[in-house]
Parts: sequence; structure tokens; C-alpha cells
Amino acid sequence: MIFLVNDANILIDLLKLDLLDAFFRMEYDFQISDLVLNEVQEENVDDLDSYLETNVLTRQTFTFAELGDIGDLYDQYPALSIADCSCLYLIERLGARLLTGDGALRRTAELRGATVHGVLWVLQELVLRGHLTSREAHGKLSRLMELNQRLPMKECQRLLRKWQ
Repeated sequence: MIFLVNDANILIDLLKLDLLDAFFRMEYDFQISDLVLNEVQEENVDDLDSYLETNVLTRQTFTFAELGDIGDLYDQYPALSIADCSCLYLIERLGARLLTGDGALRRTAELRGATVHGVLWVLQELVLRGHLTSREAHGKLSRLMELNQRLPMKECQRLLRKWQ
């Protein structure tokens, strides 16, 4: 099973697009640190509860020693937040992939040898695995582009043409 460690921004985008059900139907082992979960402040954040309660999304908590290791990462990478460093810690401990839209976290994780994906990858996976039609993905991506100005626009345009 492939572990996916989720950063807050991915879940925020999926909450805004009402894509949690489709996302969590994919066959991955979804992980989130308690530090990242605290960053998800959307109105519908309670929608995550059922996935946490059924362990579809596994909340990782940390021992005092592990928090020390996360703190060491924070000292090493001051551009990252403590929550970001908890993602780094988890991907390395679990041998996981990282899902994030945060540029600094992405670059740091890739420098450390991790596989990193963003929300566009998630949309492509949803289409590939039959959880979204191309038409639905086109609509979701169009909406996401209105909500999230930090997306790579060239890649967004390429996907929109593909899903048209």
C-alpha cells in the first residue's frame, strides 16, 4: 500500500471542491499529522471526521522524542512551519509520498528524496481511477483556479484542454 501524507492545503482544496468522498475512495493509505489537521480551518472541516473515525484518514500523533526530531527539522529548515516539518518527518518515517501545494515544503521534500504531488495530480488520479469524469474534472479544476491563484497555470490550461 502506498502511503500519502496530506498537507493542509490539499485537504482545504478538496473540501472547497466537495471532493473528499472521491479522494478517499482511492486505494491509498491516507495519513495526516495532528499538527497539520489543526491547520485545516474550513467551515466544513467536520466533513473529515468520518474519515478519521473510520481510519480511512489516519491521524498521526507524536511522542515527546518525535516532537524533538520535528523540532530539529524546523531548526534545519526555517522557511517551513512546524506542521510542514511534521509532514517531512512522516514521509521519511513511513516511506510515504507527500501531497502538498506549498512550494517551500515541496522543494525541501524533493531535496530529501521524497516523491511529492499536488492537487493537480490528485485530480488526474481521480479521473484515471474512474472517480471523476473528464467533464467533472474540468469543472472542478475551473472552480479551483478561481479559488487558488497559486496553481501552475500552464499545467492547469493543459489539463483543461485535455478534459474538454
